[in-house]
Amino acid sequence: MPLSVCYVVSYFHPFASGAEGQALAQGLELARRGHRVHVVTKSIPGYPIDDEDYHGVFIHRWVRPRSLGPLFGLSFVAGVVKALRRLRGEIDVVHTHQGLWEAVATGVARRRLGGTPTLVQPASAGHYGEADELRRTRGSGLLRRIILANTGFAAISGEIQRQWLELGVPAGRMVGMTSGVDAERFRPGRSAVESELLPRPRAVFTGRLHPQKNLPLLLEAWTEVARRSPANLILVGPGNDRASLEELVEKLGLSGRVQFTGGVADPADYLRAADLFVLPSVAEGMSNSLLEAMATALPCLASQIAGNTDLILNGRTGRLVRAEPSAWAAAILELLDDPESARRLGAAARRQIDEVFALPVVVDRYVDLYRRMIAGTWPTG
Repeated sequence: MPLSVCYVVSYFHPFASGAEGQALAQGLELARRGHRVHVVTKSIPGYPIDDEDYHGVFIHRWVRPRSLGPLFGLSFVAGVVKALRRLRGEIDVVHTHQGLWEAVATGVARRRLGGTPTLVQPASAGHYGEADELRRTRGSGLLRRIILANTGFAAISGEIQRQWLELGVPAGRMVGMTSGVDAERFRPGRSAVESELLPRPRAVFTGRLHPQKNLPLLLEAWTEVARRSPANLILVGPGNDRASLEELVEKLGLSGRVQFTGGVADPADYLRAADLFVLPSVAEGMSNSLLEAMATALPCLASQIAGNTDLILNGRTGRLVRAEPSAWAAAILELLDDPESARRLGAAARRQIDEVFALPVVVDRYVDLYRRMIAGTWPTG
């Protein structure tokens, strides 16, 4: 029987980073299979409040919180609860793709949903993750108790699971899951943007230009890479840090060796135009950008942090690198100097995607979990 799933997420399409991108990808796959997908999210100027059908995903931009100040959380929770009550009777399961105010809202709403199960899926770990953010939030004790009223929790990384178990989630109400990637869209092949980029060899980063991504460390490493090789660095993505990063490029003498593309509609062509992928983040949940690079069969270098360690088997499907510019420079130069090893890492990464992280494989697991929650067979304790 088809399911009716309701996602709760602060932002949704056209926002495509992190949790938003994963919710969209999984929602489209569910809709393609004939399930009904609702999304409760914040309103966006210029987009319909309701009746927005995006390829079978029904978007309800009913939540209008106060934009700033202490009333944001309360107004957001109230908006989500009201939205879920409007959908009562039309949905079988509620699934948050973030774990703070979204999880507070579903914890409050659960009693008003007539037994509809609620699944909380935190998006990240570490300083930028919801567990640490919860600890920093006023009234964290009360908020934690409300969040724990949800039916179950899904952890997309081992570190997320550890942090939320520490916050009091019973082990029997926690399940390990993964993010997924469209392995057909992201695959090796010709690139349509080859002529727009600095010459090969190229290392590419895709994602937000944000402190979480630790790009100054990568630029410092690139001074050594640029001195010892002709390789160029391509930074693909939008973000408020662009101006400061461009200033750092000038200061380090890297003009002409680093290219900023800004935000792009589809990073797939930029990945296909690269020779390796770099992700020096200080915190991740399960990086969509890293999944996409692995699916494109790129040799991937990623910081040795939780989330990345759930994806990369060091030395087999990629390389995990210490947070030091010298370590990054050495790892990049090693792969540039050994194309055959780089090719083997990329091919192994693609096999891992096909077996574990391809979107249909991941959505199969979620559908099975939803059915068990609806039937009352999970959680078990």
